[in-house]
Amino acid sequence: MAFMTKDNLDWNVVSAPLTYTLPNGETRELGNRVVNLRDDNYAQLGIVSPSYEVYQNSSLKNLVAPMLSEGLITVENQGYLGKGGRVFIQARMAEEFRIVGEDHVGMLTLMNSHDGGSNLSAGVTDTRIVCSNTFAQAMTDMSSKIKHDFRMAERALEITETINFVNEGMRKFSEAAEVLATTKASESVVDQVIRAAYGKKENETVRSRDRIQHLFRYGKGNEGKTLWDAFNAITEFVTHEGRKDQRAKFAYSNFGTGAALSRRAMDAALALV
Repeated sequence: MAFMTKDNLDWNVVSAPLTYTLPNGETRELGNRVVNLRDDNYAQLGIVSPSYEVYQNSSLKNLVAPMLSEGLITVENQGYLGKGGRVFIQARMAEEFRIVGEDHVGMLTLMNSHDGGSNLSAGVTDTRIVCSNTFAQAMTDMSSKIKHDFRMAERALEITETINFVNEGMRKFSEAAEVLATTKASESVVDQVIRAAYGKKENETVRSRDRIQHLFRYGKGNEGKTLWDAFNAITEFVTHEGRKDQRAKFAYSNFGTGAALSRRAMDAALALV
């Protein structure tokens, strides 16, 4: 999916004390909390502990700068969710992968938070070129998720095996895809995968069921024969039809409930092998 925010993350985060006013008009600070603000528009990003270590956007960009200068990656997407409480950089690997006879691209996604809601983490996203389907593997770590404490900047430098991290993620995805591509799937089997992906019981229906069944048979690159077709029908629906707005589509399929839905579809399909 082609998507680029206009925001280049060229803003920093500042922390300010929280205050409250007594009935007599005296103002006091709330000592155990501070508020994180953008320094360009002063939007509130989150209320955190004073010990919360801010990892600036410039530092996040510096993590991928060496690979960028060597031509190993190209940064395709960068921006933020909400008002900027969570920021991300998504880089495309220079080398394409051949999976089930099709070209795929591995993407590295770095996610950082300024709202206290999550650690600095990384994930691998696959893009099936024939239809630009997105499959975002769970946001995991390359060593351990890096907490926002006083050692954060030092530990972030440990993220050095980025290429190996993406290659390993794509290798596992490729192995799963090969298994699904050699396993036949009927309409009833596809229904099982759909229900599992949406968390529905056997007697419950999924509103998007008919559309996904159509994509199973006629989606781009699909033949309506295997569990691979079933999985790609769901990722195509999530990627292209799950949300109308382009920005919302990107967030939904990469970080939101759409990404989780696709992962459940993969797990459900593999469970039927």
